[in-house]
Amino acid sequence: MDKREYKQLISMSANGDAKAFTKLYETVYRDMYYTAYYSLKNDDDAIEAVTGAARDGFSSAGKLRTEAQFRVFMMRTLCARIKMFFREYKDIELKGKQPELKKKLFELPDIERLLIVIHVGGRFSVEETAAFTGMTVGGARKRINKAKQTLGIED
Repeated sequence: MDKREYKQLISMSANGDAKAFTKLYETVYRDMYYTAYYSLKNDDDAIEAVTGAARDGFSSAGKLRTEAQFRVFMMRTLCARIKMFFREYKDIELKGKQPELKKKLFELPDIERLLIVIHVGGRFSVEETAAFTGMTVGGARKRINKAKQTLGIED
């Protein structure tokens, strides 16, 4: 999709065009699902979070003004949904065998897991990751580095 088409879809979505929003959503849903799944630890909650974020995103699409905002807008909406899930279940245990890295990832504190999934998995900068989660850049960087150290991930 070229910039002109993307800009047109943003404009149409802002005016309530569901088909235009769907085309835009197709550009981010994989990253959204990946972020939700590895943050929430299960498929059902990930699907619910992504679906809710998409619904919220469509409802608020009128706020979009530039093409660069859509991806950031959708990830912020998803992060808000994920944080709601974190509040709902604090003590879920892992069941079954997990690959070692995945197991370590799921053992991280909720916010560190969310940050590392967005930053490393979603390939967002520390600044973008901090903005999505409502943290300061310094706070996000500190927690990302701590999570990387725990997981044995090197820069």
